Amino acid sequence: MAAMMDDDELQRLYAWVDEIPLSRPKRNIARDFADGVLAAEVCHHYFPRLVDLHNYPPANSMRQKLYNWDTLNARVLRKLDAALPRADVEAVCQCAPGAVERVLNTLQLKMARYRANQQRRKEAKATTQANNEAVAPPPAKAKASLQADVDQELLVEKEQEIHDLRETVDILEQKIAKLEQLVRLKDAKIQKLKDAAAGRR
Repeated sequence: MAAMMDDDELQRLYAWVDEIPLSRPKRNIARDFADGVLAAEVCHHYFPRLVDLHNYPPANSMRQKLYNWDTLNARVLRKLDAALPRADVEAVCQCAPGAVERVLNTLQLKMARYRANQQRRKEAKATTQANNEAVAPPPAKAKASLQADVDQELLVEKEQEIHDLRETVDILEQKIAKLEQLVRLKDAKIQKLKDAAAGRR
């Protein structure tokens, strides 16, 4: 999948990773992320309440790497609707070329969508509260008129923010759909190669 990302997309992805404070200096992204520790730190950067970093010790063995990723999958990524297929986890643990880029790209999109949905719910709640305040009986006509104007402006502003967030979510969903389609194509290609190899035996 990462091979299907062009240079600009890869550079944007690497720049995004560079913006996140991590506990290790980034030397080789495939090896750096193989044990799941830095992936947990990326999630913790955006969602600190979801991630307990003590659950992800540095690892060299394949077994411990898989354990870290399985823990991250079960405790964090599923909540973000970003759970990874086993094949992707194993590929990252084995430092397969392009595997970590694929996973990080998916994670970036899923986290952005999750944050946008959270913000949308927050704005919707604020809009509902503003509507309730707008219909509340005021103590005086002058104050009521002023409050109504303020509430209307707030409502328009919040509705515009919600509209913008929905557009962002739509764009992210399109990117995710494209990414998932590419994953299916890659999996089909791998299966075809496996079938061909088995046939030659």
